Amino acid sequence: MRHVFILLGIYAVGLALTLFGAYIDTDAPNPSKLSFGLEIFCMSVIVFGLLTSIFYALFFSFKLLKHLMERRLA
Repeated sequence: MRHVFILLGIYAVGLALTLFGAYIDTDAPNPSKLSFGLEIFCMSVIVFGLLTSIFYALFFSFKLLKHLMERRLA
């Protein structure tokens, strides 16, 4: 259950980064609200995937290093 809250937090960060990127975008605004909403959703899912892969790669790497250090010191 702890990972659900971690994933929700990562998605919130991804959504915030996506909204910030849409805010500072200098292109002409999209006339269709549905298209803009779909663009925001898809980009937030992509950023979520990238952040999740980075987080869990680091998480399991540190977990493995901790296990190796405990085994070596024991």
